[in-house]
Amino acid sequence: MIRKKKSKKVIETQHVFTENNQVFIKNESTFKKSTKTKWSPIPFKWVSIAKVQETLVLK
Repeated sequence: MIRKKKSKKVIETQHVFTENNQVFIKNESTFKKSTKTKWSPIPFKWVSIAKVQETLVLK
């Protein structure tokens, strides 16, 4: 996601990792001073560039 901040574009990122074809995202509550890191699985499917190009509609 890109958002503007005082005329500058800022890219917001999140920590992720994969294990056994499952993608996990770091819970926002763990960005605080908590000593335990918590990760949640998210639905994610890898798609080839060729497949993406097939589905693009150029105007």
